[in-house]
Amino acid sequence: MDISLEGRINNTPLAENKCLLPLFECVVNSIHSIEDSKINNGYIDIILLREGNQTELIEDGNLSPIQGFVVLDNGVGFNYINYTSFCTSDSTYKKSRGSKGVGRFLWLKAFTEILIESVFEEENNFYKRNIEFSLFCKGVQENSKQKIELNNKQEFYTKVELKNFLNPYKVKCPQKCETIGKQILEHCISYFILETPPKIRVTDGKKEFNINTYFNDNLESFSDNDVIKIKEHTFNLKGIKYYNSSDSSHKLFYCANHRTVISENLHNYIPNLIEKRKIRDREGRLFTYLAFVSSECLDQYVNQERTDFNLIHNHEGFTEDIGLISYKEIQTELISVISNNLSPFLQGLQEEKQKEIQKYIIEEAVEYRPLLKYATDKLESIKPGLPPEKLEIELHKIMSSYELSLKETGIKILKTPLEHFERFPEYSKEYYNFLEQYNDLGMSKLAKYVIHRKIIISLFEKNLILDSDGRYSLEKDIHEIIFPMRTSSDEINVFEKQNLWIIDERLSYHEYLSSDQSLKRLESLDSESNDRPDLLVFNHPIAFVPDEEQPYSSVVVIEFKRPMREGYSASENPIAQVYSYIRQVRSGKHKNKDGRLISLREDTPFYAYIICDLTEEIQTFAVNSSLTSTPDLQGFFGFNPGLKTYIEVLSFNKLVRDAKQRNNILFKKLGI
Repeated sequence: MDISLEGRINNTPLAENKCLLPLFECVVNSIHSIEDSKINNGYIDIILLREGNQTELIEDGNLSPIQGFVVLDNGVGFNYINYTSFCTSDSTYKKSRGSKGVGRFLWLKAFTEILIESVFEEENNFYKRNIEFSLFCKGVQENSKQKIELNNKQEFYTKVELKNFLNPYKVKCPQKCETIGKQILEHCISYFILETPPKIRVTDGKKEFNINTYFNDNLESFSDNDVIKIKEHTFNLKGIKYYNSSDSSHKLFYCANHRTVISENLHNYIPNLIEKRKIRDREGRLFTYLAFVSSECLDQYVNQERTDFNLIHNHEGFTEDIGLISYKEIQTELISVISNNLSPFLQGLQEEKQKEIQKYIIEEAVEYRPLLKYATDKLESIKPGLPPEKLEIELHKIMSSYELSLKETGIKILKTPLEHFERFPEYSKEYYNFLEQYNDLGMSKLAKYVIHRKIIISLFEKNLILDSDGRYSLEKDIHEIIFPMRTSSDEINVFEKQNLWIIDERLSYHEYLSSDQSLKRLESLDSESNDRPDLLVFNHPIAFVPDEEQPYSSVVVIEFKRPMREGYSASENPIAQVYSYIRQVRSGKHKNKDGRLISLREDTPFYAYIICDLTEEIQTFAVNSSLTSTPDLQGFFGFNPGLKTYIEVLSFNKLVRDAKQRNNILFKKLGI
């Protein structure tokens, strides 16, 4: 069977962020070659090849781009067995080491040409072999093989040159030898952890990065290996403390055949691990935690490119087989063990987080207090150090889940036969436990409701005084606090986005409300007027009148004026203004929600509220309209018999004082 090399390369996937994988393949081949030689002084040199002069700076001050690599080792080299395997696609020669026989295809995915020079021993003779591997020569071409004289095996070497780095991999390649060295260590770290590796260094001109020295100086075993049994499979977990790491990401690496395949950021699974924040050991030194898991199971399921595992993610949609293992099962067990191992190091952070959450709930969000008593385990899932707005979101999620769970418990209890509560103590215990939680939940919601009112009153008061520029708030600022302008009760949630209770608690329970809309725009009123009452409220129809004839029980008109406004003209008299609105509403035709005309009875009462400061002009308007001063001298009231209208002129001071008095008992109960 013939194989199309070009087709094979095209069908070999290599992600841009895996641009160094061809180099890693080369380094691992060198490690295997040194292992086969059974020498104790094995070495691997990785040399960076740059465009132009090795140390030439380009205009922005960076080194010129890397265009290739040389990997030099003193292993057994390209003897007959290794050369034959190299020439065989999908060779099984190194199957016991987890090799797939396809790694060299990655070379041609990222480089145009690979030149190999190898000095080796074969049948007690020494040879030098030169090989070219490229699409130009349609695969492997042996340029020469010649017998040579050597004094000893110390002169064996193999040099592999990866030439002409291709985009997009070239532009994604790290440019510092230290960075490349660290990534080689990360990929091959199992060799460093589990056995004695050869000496490996990366050189870039005069710069050198010794991977072995770096490993010995900065990485330390976290604990003994954990052996984890999942179904029929055994997994070995090794934790490492990584000191002086520039990368503070705590990671879990999944390895196959001594090589890392994929990694996960542990902060996504362990709440008390903070992204980019190191852990402090018992001596006070900071380290990044790295965990490496290996298993024959992972060796078996790694894909041929070593970029992922051929495992089902979870058992959803599959018939669960006792022997079939999912990625999710492996991950869950590993995270549990790692979390337990890290727990002593994260205890301080955990306690600090608990204090932060408790402080926020008590001082800023009392509606979540039941969570401190009944859902402490759920609070563990919150990450430490969250800003208030993000902490609020997490608490809201947990509260919603808790409320749902409590509701399900309530439904279950309601379905339980009464005799069970008498005969079985556990049912009574469950009932009283539910009742306690339900009452506490109600108290927390009441607390939120009361605090909201306290804040709104304070905000309203703030808008009544001079600002930093010596100006009073505008009428619209007052209006928006009470009810959003240019809208109606059909467009917003009237129980969440309004504060009509400041004026009168009963105003919230209405049929229809218009806010700063012209009369001719109102669907419930057939009028051609462009006048815009600040608030126009139609209250629920009279219940005992037949449906098709039900008129509104009453109508309320509310007018706001700017704090401390002066200079009203005769046409701006607010009392005359609301009377004009009432006449227009009385003369118009009215429709119900279904669009049917309904009558507005002649005796339908109207209520008018004018909310303003009692300036001299306002007081004059009130007296001229025969209104009576309230006993506290903070307003006026009266009745217009011709318009069937009760009218009140309320000062801002009276409005705020009365609102405080109505809610004061609740404020005192909460201590706010």
